[in-house]
Amino acid sequence: MIRSVLAVLVVIGSAHTLSAQRVASVTGAVRDTAGAPVAGAEVILSDQRTVTTLQGAFRFDSIPFGSHLITIRLIGYSPLRLPITVRGTSHIEYVLRRVAYVLPTVYVRARAAGIYGTVGDSGLTPLAGVIVQLAGKGGRQTITDSSGRFAFPLVAEGQYVVRAVHPGYAEEWLFLEVTKRDGVELAIRLRHSLEITSLAGENAVRDLSRRLVSNLPNDRLSAAQLSRFGSLSLCEVNKIAERIGRRTDSLAIILNGVSILEGRSLRDLCSWHAAEVQLVEFGDDICRDVTRTLVDLLNVWCVKFTGEKRFYSRIKTQRSGMPFVVIWESGYLRR
Repeated sequence: MIRSVLAVLVVIGSAHTLSAQRVASVTGAVRDTAGAPVAGAEVILSDQRTVTTLQGAFRFDSIPFGSHLITIRLIGYSPLRLPITVRGTSHIEYVLRRVAYVLPTVYVRARAAGIYGTVGDSGLTPLAGVIVQLAGKGGRQTITDSSGRFAFPLVAEGQYVVRAVHPGYAEEWLFLEVTKRDGVELAIRLRHSLEITSLAGENAVRDLSRRLVSNLPNDRLSAAQLSRFGSLSLCEVNKIAERIGRRTDSLAIILNGVSILEGRSLRDLCSWHAAEVQLVEFGDDICRDVTRTLVDLLNVWCVKFTGEKRFYSRIKTQRSGMPFVVIWESGYLRR
């Protein structure tokens, strides 16, 4: 008899806990820039996934109250990722923008050690006067010649970023790794664009350059390493999950070194497939970034103890011990 009463109490207690968790339904519609419905788009919210109907509609039920990251993507369109706050049943409409087709950058191993290449437009016409920056150990800058050629001979072994900037075109950056006594030949294609080159993007690449030189390789995964995970999402990459931990709502996601999403969780990394990312940096404590570039970007306090008396110096404001992930997307996702 006593066991039966206890069983009833356990069931009642569990039901009370479930009823106390506030949830809501989220509906929406996805259209293109012309206003036409977009069917078959994948939509991710919290730990749920669905696809849009022929009318571009989607629906999620039992979404917990709070902050979430909604992701909408479809081949041929620029993915949309936005934070939303669920406080009750809501309906939201989204617009997906088509992306122009651009030939991917071609990588060829060169005989001479260094990084070489050509820069052209989407029609394969060489572009002269393009500013090409090399970020990494011994990074520097050059300009393409009349045939669109550039060269960074005799670079040291390590990871690098190549950034190409030219008026009237969307900037392009590429991540690559140079091994000892090896060379890389690049064929970079730029897309016409009226957008003005962002100073924030330039600073982001410069800051990344410092981290590539100073940070340990096990703090990041390159595109080649990520390719081993196929279509898995970043949240399913064990190395990332184990390093940042599984604390809820404490993760800072930094997108392309510029956009900041704070108060996120591991599940929000499910919004990116490994194949969509050129480079990912991660850690369980942002204050361990020896370059201080991420500390400055997020404006956090870090306490540094010195000497036996454990004096400390404050560096920024807010908090320390924040896990972080820096996601550098493939070029077509940034457009």
